Amino acid sequence: MKNVNIGFIPLTDSAPLIIAKEQGFFEKQGLNVHLQREVSWSNIRDKLIFGEVDAAHMLAPMLMATTLGVGGLKKHLVTAYSFGLNGNAVGVSNTLFDEMKQHDPDLLLNPRGSAYALKKMIQKRSSDQQEPLRFAVVFPFSMHHYLLRHWLKSAGVDADRDVQIVVVPPSSVVKALEEKLIDGYCVGEPWSTHAVKCGTAVTLITGYEIWNNAPEKVLGVTKQWADDNKTTHQKLITALYQASEWIDKIEHKEQLIKYLAQPGYVGAPEASLRNAIDGDIYHPDTQFCRKVANFSVPFKYLANFPWQSHAEWILQQMKESNQIDGNIDVQKTAASIYLTDLYRETISSQGVVLPNVNRKKEGFHTQPWVLEGVELGADCLI
Repeated sequence: MKNVNIGFIPLTDSAPLIIAKEQGFFEKQGLNVHLQREVSWSNIRDKLIFGEVDAAHMLAPMLMATTLGVGGLKKHLVTAYSFGLNGNAVGVSNTLFDEMKQHDPDLLLNPRGSAYALKKMIQKRSSDQQEPLRFAVVFPFSMHHYLLRHWLKSAGVDADRDVQIVVVPPSSVVKALEEKLIDGYCVGEPWSTHAVKCGTAVTLITGYEIWNNAPEKVLGVTKQWADDNKTTHQKLITALYQASEWIDKIEHKEQLIKYLAQPGYVGAPEASLRNAIDGDIYHPDTQFCRKVANFSVPFKYLANFPWQSHAEWILQQMKESNQIDGNIDVQKTAASIYLTDLYRETISSQGVVLPNVNRKKEGFHTQPWVLEGVELGADCLI
């Protein structure tokens, strides 16, 4: 048995790692995997860089930042597996929501109008000479950050000028709200649902409603490790693919929730995990759950395929956020990090039909569509 250490953050989309361990998919590949629960994204990145873990559950943009040496040490990281699509939400404190509701309740009837309702509050606070609203994201280089910025921009809000964006670990969002350190957030599940269930926040819009079927976490490894351990890497990809397929089956949902709820894994209440998995967005005012289809996609729509066009979109956001040099070759950089060919080689060998292209048009499809005989999800941006 080959020993492999993998770091993860306690989030719903770490499920493929947990299921691959608990259901024996790693073991069937001849892998003895030790899962290490980490507390922060910077911690998991540094452990990967220094070889304390062999692989890690990582925010997709972290690979670009680390490879380019932005925000920390420089190390070439790569991925050949995506943990799924979507799974984030934007929420605000109860206090801010009440102010928004009093100011213009009609704008809150539709999630897409929520950014405009927030804009009115930002303008009011500015005219009253109050401090800018403070929004939390889980890491500067994260889809949470870029989705939040895109949502704000859709209403004409300048994320650099009109609000403050700070970093808070996912599981600390509730505490940050309770202590009034933040006014809102964009965070992954189950912590957005947990914040609402704890009575500290209201969800305004989900990540899916900002960008349909957006990328999220990936399995990150160093390029050196990938070069030296191709067979082990492919076995990891195979086991995770099988775990994601297991997760996608509705009859496994309750068992999945019980695994995730364990303190050594995600450690969130089962009710919050169930809402997150089902896409039931609970609203404290109505005590009613709004169903969001495809709120979190673990397997269908080629959710595990590492599209280089996803990496290219992220790199473009990093440019627009002034995080990286505007002259960086986006396509070349994306191709050096997203090992799409390795994923295709690994999964196609199991008889799975996959597209022969590494990138696709993003933001053009309002409905599910077919590429080379494979169904993909909508990919519209707000």
